[in-house]
Amino acid sequence: MSTATRLLYQNVMGVDSGTLSVHIISELGLNEEQNQLRSLLERNEGRALGLAGGFAPTGELVMLAIADTSTIVIVEFELKKSKGNEHDERPVTPTSKADTAARVFLTQNLLRRTTGFLYAFDIAPIALALSQTFDLRIANAINVQSAGSKTRAPLATVKQAIGDLHRVYDENINNIFRDDTIIDHLLATKNGTSSLAQRAWIAHYISQLPTMDDRLAQVPPVDTFRLSDEALEFLAKSSKDSFQLEQKKPTEVTRQFATSIDHKHNHINAQADRYQNKIRKGQHQRAFIDIGGRGGRGFTVDGQVAKSKGRTAKLATTNSLSFVGKIIGSIKIVGRDDPTQAEIQRAQKVLEILQGLINLEHDNPWVQLIFFSSPRDDFQWPSAWTEEANDADIVKFRADRVSRPLNPSQTKAVKQMLQQSNDGRLTVIQGPPGTGKTTVIASFVQTALDGGLSGIWLIAQSNVAVKNIAEKLADFGLTKWKLLVSKEFFEYWSVLLLVVFPL
Repeated sequence: MSTATRLLYQNVMGVDSGTLSVHIISELGLNEEQNQLRSLLERNEGRALGLAGGFAPTGELVMLAIADTSTIVIVEFELKKSKGNEHDERPVTPTSKADTAARVFLTQNLLRRTTGFLYAFDIAPIALALSQTFDLRIANAINVQSAGSKTRAPLATVKQAIGDLHRVYDENINNIFRDDTIIDHLLATKNGTSSLAQRAWIAHYISQLPTMDDRLAQVPPVDTFRLSDEALEFLAKSSKDSFQLEQKKPTEVTRQFATSIDHKHNHINAQADRYQNKIRKGQHQRAFIDIGGRGGRGFTVDGQVAKSKGRTAKLATTNSLSFVGKIIGSIKIVGRDDPTQAEIQRAQKVLEILQGLINLEHDNPWVQLIFFSSPRDDFQWPSAWTEEANDADIVKFRADRVSRPLNPSQTKAVKQMLQQSNDGRLTVIQGPPGTGKTTVIASFVQTALDGGLSGIWLIAQSNVAVKNIAEKLADFGLTKWKLLVSKEFFEYWSVLLLVVFPL
């Protein structure tokens, strides 16, 4: 397959970078068509390169862009669709010496460079996708945002790096980093490589700024070669699962809200009636507000979410709001929400593991025993975790100690949860909605407390789930507990719960 070459003019900052040359090379033809990539790597031996990745909706790495000051080479990986699912794209396993040689070439000349760092925005997903998709590892890779602002947002990082040197075009930066998912592989190959190329070019450009020297020097490099196969497999699968969950978040939501107009600031205030319906601010979102008129005539106002706090969101519009008396209909939000604090912290922990700041294989016995198929030979639970209860102290299940009758499977689950032996420290209860999982939790708590146990933590994946457990405990007559949820949820959405069920 021949190399496709295009010319590109960057549009993210006011600096004359000249014409950028973009070369797209198929992985399968890399050995025959590697002149552009080889030339890029040879003239930058010992020097910095920028990286950027493009992903399939299922999380596989589709394209990898490598950039220096004037050239971007994009390696296009071959994917195949599984039978019966046209949307499911999976990597092609090397079937020939030529295919294998292409990945060896990438490893030896790019991914395992001994001199010269690789710089990328969000390097962790790229590193883990290389492992998950192609069983490739990477070293000497620097996460650019780790040297930037606390928000870790690409725009904030770029603006902090550029300072007063050049003008930064905020909207263009946001558009380039809006989404690194490639839906249509063929279309992306023909027309959609501009954002991918510019992401790699920006990473290289700001890595060369004198203002970033000290900051980048303090960022530990990502090196997946130092991780065991099991640890890397665990992280890669976890990252891919999170990516797929992110893809399932709605990109377009239309709802009715109670609204009012702030004519002074040209804002529309929208108030949600439920936590699940609140408008969350996203840096890549747009808002479309339907305005009703007389006789069924109406129009749509374009805007964005300027601020979101609690039940209320302020929508800034690009049109004048001098239409007093007209009815605001539905509001459509296009674009995914920004990551939650939990998602941000999770991504940060994964990055720290790849940077060697956290030793996953020695510091976390839960991961070793639960997620690794073969824990280390010297594995031991921490002594404080393995103190088995005496027979006299073990709490026995009694049906008369719970407020709700349980069926046999629920009873079995509660009995298992009450065990305090080393071989029964983990109980997995699975079932569709409405099968009584929360009832089992409340029954366990009620029985455990009645038997003299205390210090029980109940943790869920969301504020709403924690609230649901709290309501179930209160329904069982258990009210001596503390509710720990996000500050926003506590202040704006759980007031009634705390009034009805005081601590």
